[in-house]
Amino acid sequence: MNHGIPKPNPAPVGFAPPKEFVPPEKGERILCEETGYYIGDFIANGSFGAVYECTDDWGNNLIAKVLLPQNKTYEQVKDEWQTELRNLVQLRHPNITFIYQAFEYRNTFYLIVERCSFPLISLIERRNDDGDKWLPYIARDVLHALDFIHKLGYVHKDLHPGNIFVSHRYDYMNPSKDREWSFKIGDLGISRLAGDMRPANTIFAQWMTPPEHLDPAKFGAVGKHIDIYQTGLLLLSLLLKDIPMFTKKDIMNGIPSKLAEAFPSPCGKAIAKSLRRHVDDRTPNAIAMWRDISDAITKKGNKNT
Repeated sequence: MNHGIPKPNPAPVGFAPPKEFVPPEKGERILCEETGYYIGDFIANGSFGAVYECTDDWGNNLIAKVLLPQNKTYEQVKDEWQTELRNLVQLRHPNITFIYQAFEYRNTFYLIVERCSFPLISLIERRNDDGDKWLPYIARDVLHALDFIHKLGYVHKDLHPGNIFVSHRYDYMNPSKDREWSFKIGDLGISRLAGDMRPANTIFAQWMTPPEHLDPAKFGAVGKHIDIYQTGLLLLSLLLKDIPMFTKKDIMNGIPSKLAEAFPSPCGKAIAKSLRRHVDDRTPNAIAMWRDISDAITKKGNKNT
């Protein structure tokens, strides 16, 4: 006798219950192909899930990017994980964060990536630092990686101070040697092939939205020039020691380029060129932008001798 309690409907043939995602815990050892990964402190949440400090059996300092559902199905999260994995595997370059391993564990997807020292935004916020001092090194590394990304047909489209990382490379053979600095592009999960770029399928933070996304009929087609524009904003932020919050009106009126042009830096004009509103007037590619910056620095050096 069931006392009037309705019987549950039988599961349809082939039905599989939703898979349960199990996030990691601090101190947990996760084993993948005989390599142990030790989960450390939680760092931050991202649009894809969570980021944790991590080490492996070799003592490497790593990052564990854990893709969590966040109102998405197992299949949707798996597809996002595979997309970022494909990007990271194809886009291997000394100035792009390096992927160590990717795997599924307890229905949760992991990307194990090198851990850099800190994001570029931390350097920008050091008010006592001279942005001109850092600019050529950051510009060279970022533009070198960007040139590689573009040659493979990709557009990053999310270049900002939180996605550029400062790396201090340690020489195990010579522990007393100063660590080498380099700058690396990270977070390639939303990178898209240039031919797939459309204003409708691309989302930007307002301050870093390029003019062509706002009005492609007026300013030009959406494509690789987005990354040139965003690199210009990145370097302008370095000079300003702050991230400028441009409005849609500012962007349409070319305020970012005008601000860079007026800045008392030898690289101001080169940065301004990368921020021009019309795609056809903007710096055409990453190597051209580096040449403009390098020439400006050389001219400054000649004047000082």
